[in-house]
Amino acid sequence: MATRDRMAGQTQLALDEQPERSLPPTYATYEWTGEGLSERCGSDAIVYAYWDRPFACTIRRQHREDQDLLPDWPMLDATDYGRTAGDKSVLAHHPRTLGTGIAAGPGAEAAVTDYLLSLPRLLTRLAAPFGDQQWLLLDLFRRSSDLWKLVHRQTALGRLGTLSLTLELFSTAGRTAPRQRQNFAEFLSLSTREIVLHRFLGKRPAPALLAALERFPPGVSLLEDRDLKAAFTAAAETSVPDSIARLEDKKVRAILSDTGWEAMLDAHALIDGGVSLPRLIATINAGLRNLTETERPGALKGLAQVRAPQSLQWWLAHWTMLAGRSRSFPESPIPPSPLLSPLTSAAELTLESRRMRNGVDRFLADVLAGDLYFYHFDGAPAATICLAATGKDDWVLLEVLGEDGVPIQEEAYQEIVPTLLSQQVARRE
Repeated sequence: MATRDRMAGQTQLALDEQPERSLPPTYATYEWTGEGLSERCGSDAIVYAYWDRPFACTIRRQHREDQDLLPDWPMLDATDYGRTAGDKSVLAHHPRTLGTGIAAGPGAEAAVTDYLLSLPRLLTRLAAPFGDQQWLLLDLFRRSSDLWKLVHRQTALGRLGTLSLTLELFSTAGRTAPRQRQNFAEFLSLSTREIVLHRFLGKRPAPALLAALERFPPGVSLLEDRDLKAAFTAAAETSVPDSIARLEDKKVRAILSDTGWEAMLDAHALIDGGVSLPRLIATINAGLRNLTETERPGALKGLAQVRAPQSLQWWLAHWTMLAGRSRSFPESPIPPSPLLSPLTSAAELTLESRRMRNGVDRFLADVLAGDLYFYHFDGAPAATICLAATGKDDWVLLEVLGEDGVPIQEEAYQEIVPTLLSQQVARRE
């Protein structure tokens, strides 16, 4: 017994003499609060805020001011581009964020994944291809309601390369403070790609180079590539250097080798025919998105026979038209009220688009997929309300648009929100 006690005492003494870094870490715990998800250790925490708080990531340490944090690593899977997010929590990437000796808890990935499901599903889908800039783009979506609609349109057209490069330039320049992100979001929403790149490069790239950049997949790192640097510094040319075409081919082949796109159709023939990989992915997803289980095999069989860009467009037109006819319009997430009328059909969505002149009918596919739902608010002023579904079978207020698609004033907004909340309560009861 005395020997065992002496050995135990020696073991404890050895532990006490160890330097701090070799001691077992203190693991963070995870809890949902009124603000969002808290990755907590003692009185310190990383807070991942709900989308409507507004969305943010904040470091909170005792006796210090809150610190804004912009995660710069992939937190969302982008399976269409062959990418899978690794560790998602802040502490998993930067263990010393809350001090030495603190590590992400064993439930970190499950907790942060659950948090990401609380964000608007459509917006996380739009941001996922952008790799390290995913969180930045989500942050920009929250700061400018026009930006997500712009990226939605660019995604459908497959024109994401210059946006991806611009996000990379913005981050590399270290211009990531909240005020700078607010200005950047508004700048992106209002400016052309030529003006945006000119601001960061100091010169306007030649039109041919701009067109080539749009073909690049989003989320690939371009700034450190020597060929691209040479193309930027060269005088304006009417043709794109062969090195840029080879760089695009390299990036595209890397993605195709990690995905199943080549098994679905002759991707290389279409890309050689002038269809960029982002456009190809967006087109296929649009064609398959709202099909029923019985329709999907026929669409995939037809896709395998596509060899030319025009055939791809015919394929898309046929299957999206069929999906629009065969798929029933989703039920309204919240019940109507005297001032709040759900738009319950494609015809009503088109009528609202014409009446308010805001183009919401272009989101029909997103409504059929259950990602968005629109309402007409018959107040003063009238407005179109857009709700967005989350991955947790819930809905958040995404946008309120007045006539001509202009966001309404704060006073009118404060009139609408109580109406929505009362109807959500009625639905739950």
